[in-house]
Amino acid sequence: MSKGIGLADGADGADGADGADGADGADGADGADGAGGSGRIRVGSPVVRPIGGSPSIGPITVSGQSWHRANRWPPENTEPPGGVPAAWASNLNKHFTPVTAVTGVIPTAIKWPPRGWSTNHYSHVLLAEFVAQCTAADVTSLQTRLTTILNGAGAGEKANLLEAMEFRPKVMAEALSQKDSLTAHFRGALSFNKATHPATTYLLQGALRIAQFVAMYYKDIYQRARPSQLWPELMPPIAVPGHASFPSGHAAEAYFIARWLELIIGPPGANVVPSATPPINFDANGFVDSDGPPNRLAQRIARNREVLGLHYPSDSVAGRFIAEKLIKKITTPASMQNYPKMKALLDAARIEWGEFKI
Repeated sequence: MSKGIGLADGADGADGADGADGADGADGADGADGAGGSGRIRVGSPVVRPIGGSPSIGPITVSGQSWHRANRWPPENTEPPGGVPAAWASNLNKHFTPVTAVTGVIPTAIKWPPRGWSTNHYSHVLLAEFVAQCTAADVTSLQTRLTTILNGAGAGEKANLLEAMEFRPKVMAEALSQKDSLTAHFRGALSFNKATHPATTYLLQGALRIAQFVAMYYKDIYQRARPSQLWPELMPPIAVPGHASFPSGHAAEAYFIARWLELIIGPPGANVVPSATPPINFDANGFVDSDGPPNRLAQRIARNREVLGLHYPSDSVAGRFIAEKLIKKITTPASMQNYPKMKALLDAARIEWGEFKI
């Protein structure tokens, strides 16, 4: 028996912003580690490698005994039974993940990506790197713009959401899959996973965590009621997430992932996936406007949350704005040096995509 409990929410699992999209199935066998990067707590036994008493495989050689001895772990008998086995030598591993330079007991450089870590856990390391560079001016500037977006939310949002309800049957399976596995569609469209593009996967899980963190901070400030709290006609088909509506965590995460993928894959004509980065324009809000798969998927993910009646269109606009501000804050040439771990993963991710082009 198991029950998924999101990192930030007990019912919705991810709201994109709940459960950090859960390492998004990206971590595969981190699975044994409490569903691994899934961001879930497994209700049940945490034991994944039980050890019992295994009978000896050799003949009985101990005088006066007519039974097989049982070996626990580590084994207590030689095979065939007759003595105490020699102690095993210690392994030579010195660090949890491969490193390339050490000063004293502290690694000063690691081999990227940090494959000893689960993507879920390393996303917290990248979040810490981001938070260390946040300033009060950053918080105030973003809040000023978000307030403008919220104040500009029009009366037409109710009609928009009511009209979108007719699309629920067509989009339900897609929207539900995006609830707990937000990056799955990106991986499918661009054909990558942790095995083929590990640095990309680590970086995107960090992006999810950062966008989640920022969205939750402002959700707490604005405390905007969910649409269905105002308009019972919407009747969301799934449990309403246990946190405020504005801004949309799904939108922030999806657009942030899209921006990272566009950076990783590179400009048109210079990458292995030219379909992902067609010419990029900017809309009236200064947002990136592209018809490439990353941006179009981000649009769908955000819009699908509106179709389910969980978010207002202005929530999605605010989430997208957060993503645009975050990518500019982190990746401009002047600031990227302040995020050495993210820069190292970005550089490694670009290399691994290029390897498929040869």
